[in-house]
Amino acid sequence: MYLKSFFYLGLLALILGLGSCTKDQCKTTTTYIKYDPIYLNGEDYRKPLMMLPARPLKKPGKLYIYRNFLLINEQLEGIHVFDNSNPAAPVKIGFINIIGNLDMAIKGNILYADNYTDLLTIDISNWQNVQLLDRDQDVFPTYGQDAEGRSLVAYHKEEVTGKVNCSELDALAGGWGNPQLEDQGVSPVMVGSSNGSNGSNARTATAVGLGGSMARFTITGDYLYTVDEANLRVFNISQLDNPSYQGPQNIGWATIETIFPHENNLFIGSNSGMYIYSLADPAAPQLTGTFEHATACDPVYVEGNRAYVTLRGGGICDSYNNQLDVVDVSNLSDPQLITSHPMHNPHGLSLKNNLLYLCDGDEGLKIFDASDDYAIGSSLMAQDASFSAYDVIASPFDDLALVIGPDGFYQYDISNPNQLQRISSILVEE
Repeated sequence: MYLKSFFYLGLLALILGLGSCTKDQCKTTTTYIKYDPIYLNGEDYRKPLMMLPARPLKKPGKLYIYRNFLLINEQLEGIHVFDNSNPAAPVKIGFINIIGNLDMAIKGNILYADNYTDLLTIDISNWQNVQLLDRDQDVFPTYGQDAEGRSLVAYHKEEVTGKVNCSELDALAGGWGNPQLEDQGVSPVMVGSSNGSNGSNARTATAVGLGGSMARFTITGDYLYTVDEANLRVFNISQLDNPSYQGPQNIGWATIETIFPHENNLFIGSNSGMYIYSLADPAAPQLTGTFEHATACDPVYVEGNRAYVTLRGGGICDSYNNQLDVVDVSNLSDPQLITSHPMHNPHGLSLKNNLLYLCDGDEGLKIFDASDDYAIGSSLMAQDASFSAYDVIASPFDDLALVIGPDGFYQYDISNPNQLQRISSILVEE
């Protein structure tokens, strides 16, 4: 009996030893996102600003519309500008060189844009001669320094396919690096807008532009609000050409991803939940309520007393949840989940006339009937699955849906949402 027990213990030890040995030697081929740190001194990115000749899209980021103009962020390099008076044939105007740029917002012919750590105030009344009016230095965070004293300002992202040790798979799947480089199209990168405007005044002399639901910049009244991974930052822009930085407000440990203004509140998306801030005192937003969810990336769009929150996994999102949450926000201090709908890999979203426009990753753009909270997931009206979609703006001014993805920009006539009609595109050029 003791001999048999010893035999089984020995066999078990051998099996465990072999398993350990196999794990140590295991290699597999996988695709992952590699982040290389970018260390810079201020003089490396505080360069003269100008409108350069138009250039091809390479790594499109955030999407923004202002009057008849279309702006597309080129990640960490600047902003493409197009005349979109004829949506069937956008005309290239030029490229504003802004090193480290990811976000933008516009009010009254003044463009606010990030330049790594700085906020730039730019006069765009003449697109051919844009002028830098003001630079607020070091208002956005850095992430440490190297031995030479240079600041870690961002990470360069590259998709890599190769052999790795099996023991490294978990770390690669979780993603790492600067949250500001999160999801712009493939896996991680950030910034842009589904906010930024009150539609009623968007074509007046003090027009405010409109971005997508992945935005980290938004303008409400006389204030510009921005978010990074931990803070809400407030700028008084009552004097448009000279913003006054009011300082940061720490939100918490959650990784903050997006900001959306609705009525007199800000809805802030993080990887653990949605935060609601009252703008009763716009200079000092106050936390009103929170809605917690499973860890996942989550842009937010709000209409009436409903908040639509997409949760997705992959990259740094650290989750396997891929769904649309419909949340009742009639009581801002106690938002309640109404229902959830499974999705493929949902990103940005927009709502117009009870129709939900949703970017579902490599399943493209989808349009759902959102008139019944509980039936959205089964009410797909139209889809273009021919490209990967990142963010969308359903224009409040025209029958247009504007979509951005890693392969370029796409524009649709949505006058008949049952028959989605692509009318133009601006594709990435290798």
